[in-house]
Amino acid sequence: MSLRAYVELAVLDDMTSMQFNHWSHSLSEAQTGCHRPGALPIALANNDTCLLGFYCPNSNNEHPPQMCPPTWQCAVLRANQGTCPYPQGALEPLICPGGSYCPPGGKLRIPCEAGTFCPQGSFEPIKCDTGAYCPWASAHQIPLLPLYVVIAIDFVLLCVLIAGLAYSKWRKRRRPKYSSVDMRLTEDDREALRGLNISPRYSVSIAEVSPPTTVPASPALLIPKSRARSISNASDIIDIDDCSQESAMQKFLIYLSRAIRTKELGLSFDFEGLSFETRQNLEILHNITGCIPRGTMTGIMGGSGAGKSTLVNALIRGKSSAGTLKINGVVKDMKQYKKLVGMVPQDDIVFPELTVRENILHSARMRLPSSWNDRAIQDYVDSLIACLSLTHVQNSLVGDARKPIISGGQRKRVSVGIELAAAPMVLFLDEPTSGLDATSAASIMRLLKAISRLGVTVIAIVHQPREDIFVAFDQLLLLAKGSQVYAGATEDVVPYFEDLGYRFPLRSNPADIMMDIITGNGKQYSSESEKFGNDPDLLIKFWYERGQFEKTNQRLSVAVGAPNNPKLSVSSMQSSLEHDQSLHETMKTRGASWYAQVYYCAKRALLQQVRNRTSLFFEIFVATLAGLVIGLSAYSSKGYLFSGIYHPPFTQMSSAVDYKSAPQLGLLSAMAIGLASSAPGVWVFGEEVLMFQRESASGHSKSAYYIGKVLSTLPRTTLAALHYTVMITILATPLISFRDMYAANLLYFYAIYGLSSVVSMLVKREDGPLLAVLLSLILGVLGGVAPPLSQVKEWHMEWFWRLSPGVWFTEAYWTKMVSPRAYLWDVELATQTIGFTLGGFGKDLALIFVIGTVYRVLAYVLLILFRKRRR
Repeated sequence: MSLRAYVELAVLDDMTSMQFNHWSHSLSEAQTGCHRPGALPIALANNDTCLLGFYCPNSNNEHPPQMCPPTWQCAVLRANQGTCPYPQGALEPLICPGGSYCPPGGKLRIPCEAGTFCPQGSFEPIKCDTGAYCPWASAHQIPLLPLYVVIAIDFVLLCVLIAGLAYSKWRKRRRPKYSSVDMRLTEDDREALRGLNISPRYSVSIAEVSPPTTVPASPALLIPKSRARSISNASDIIDIDDCSQESAMQKFLIYLSRAIRTKELGLSFDFEGLSFETRQNLEILHNITGCIPRGTMTGIMGGSGAGKSTLVNALIRGKSSAGTLKINGVVKDMKQYKKLVGMVPQDDIVFPELTVRENILHSARMRLPSSWNDRAIQDYVDSLIACLSLTHVQNSLVGDARKPIISGGQRKRVSVGIELAAAPMVLFLDEPTSGLDATSAASIMRLLKAISRLGVTVIAIVHQPREDIFVAFDQLLLLAKGSQVYAGATEDVVPYFEDLGYRFPLRSNPADIMMDIITGNGKQYSSESEKFGNDPDLLIKFWYERGQFEKTNQRLSVAVGAPNNPKLSVSSMQSSLEHDQSLHETMKTRGASWYAQVYYCAKRALLQQVRNRTSLFFEIFVATLAGLVIGLSAYSSKGYLFSGIYHPPFTQMSSAVDYKSAPQLGLLSAMAIGLASSAPGVWVFGEEVLMFQRESASGHSKSAYYIGKVLSTLPRTTLAALHYTVMITILATPLISFRDMYAANLLYFYAIYGLSSVVSMLVKREDGPLLAVLLSLILGVLGGVAPPLSQVKEWHMEWFWRLSPGVWFTEAYWTKMVSPRAYLWDVELATQTIGFTLGGFGKDLALIFVIGTVYRVLAYVLLILFRKRRR
């Protein structure tokens, strides 16, 4: 190349470089409108378009809004679901920053006044809730009023707790006083007492029960003159040490006469050929025949597996595999009389959280005539407690085996008092002396003897009674291997066995010897060992073949029935039409109304929860802690839990989407609520199956009990949901209002409690809490977050997810946090991506409530069907 050509090329290069620099300088901010040097803008619209929620101060029709390439700092923010704090060019729209609102048109940016808040992208201020903290230029509100309410409630609960403890101590020191009910006898009372053959005046005779030696023949306490007879042994002595005063027994009798408007107080039973077989064809009872006259105390004795409890159940339920059962001389369904029947189980099934008085008072309110006012019921219970010798502990909690408060004998008295509070006409007791010391057992039986002398039929299963208890029975029924060995008067049982060749040593307990004989261990007492020996089958065969049943019944009629009282005979009298009608009238008046039963059951359950305050306060604490943890996890988001794609034409300016934060908050809330409430729900519903069965068997309304129990859980769930919601709204400050979030949380608490009630009916109580927690977590996972509901729809399994309250709960959160921002983001695209449905907040809450109710209905059905509960 020549030198000339080289020079010309160099000059050309210099000129090209100068032109490039000049052109680059011409593409500065003044030329392109972008702050980044050399950046070329992209037009967003053909005219001055500024969407709601955006700030467009410089654009106009001649210079429409445009988008500039972001700086690396802005690109990083957008990639991390943030927004750039400043526009990238003079004509680039900027989403209205939090704390300010940009009216339609986007030419103004106005800071929010105090009392309002403006989230990012607001075009108008949002009024804060009452009591919320909303200073000037606030981007979110902090609901402080609910926090103040929670603090006030907690302070009141603390004060109530302290006052309750102080009152409890004062009440225990205070001397109990009876209510001042006028006990003057009316003509109706006198007529009723005459019908019962009981005089309004009683002679008090206190005698110590001694072994059956020589006992003065004197009428026992409360035996009517028409029934007075010669007393030849200690079984006729009634010790009234259990009654604190004569007036208490007099009150008890008068109220009893008001409750039972019949001429005969008790019920009689005639049974012939009673047999019972299980579904596996195992015969438990075989050909049991006998009669139990009204107003007598009958003891049923036998070894383990002899069929004692089966016989009692057959009498109570009126069901057997074969044979006939007559009530007051007529074959009738025993269910007709369940309001007049009391059953004291072997185990002391009482409410440990209630006091002695509260247990008995509840039974009286539920089962006495509905026409009685509460003042009369209270006075009746006072007299009964005095007769049970429980006055000094009436305000003490009953407690349980893990934390005993009153003695075992006093617990047994409470169990008996619960049934006596209903003024029954017949009282069954399954081993009332089991687990008691000799003194307590004798005291219980002396009281039962006194009650039988009033006319109430008492039937008790006893196991190895002491001698004075044994001789207190009017008649005995001895069983061995499901068959009879003896049935007749107690005073004839020893002569009967002596006639068979058995001897009863002096200073021995006849009951112990007879138990040895009928259980096959009586050879040592038999002088004719080759005749019966240790084989109870021979005793059974002898009883049926030699006609001893007929002979013993004749003795019974003489022993029990007074010569001038023909009402007691070998078989019970046929019920007259008048007496039968009076029984039905009595049963119609028995029991509180359904609404009253719901009230009393709810009141009792609330009192139980207050007494079990550790569980209540722990649930509230866990709910508060859960709200604190979940709120802290979302605290850094500062309330911005959703980020979507802007509507056209600003779509290109969108940051990375955030479709998961809002539903994840719902998922975490569902799991937290499940952890906080599932275990307490099991303990509330699953501890009282045995008590429920006892009360329902006596005529209590099953639905009233369960509805009362459900209503009693509402205050604790309300408090727990309030504490949880307050903590999460203060820390997470989501866009959803406190009212809407509280409604959703409360209903989800309601659903989890329903689930826990189902669990409590299916498994053992020690396994229930763990299973309930596991199931609550599963319901939370079925909330449609992971996997997303859109993917579940592809599996055609949405119907299964929709069975869970968790998906409706999460959808409610999604609706309230996303729907208000539909003007700013394309929420329809977000909904299609996630799979939820928008705009159905009310429907979501309604379905959570429906599912929770279905759980409760299922639990109620299981409670009815499962008659025996594995413990």
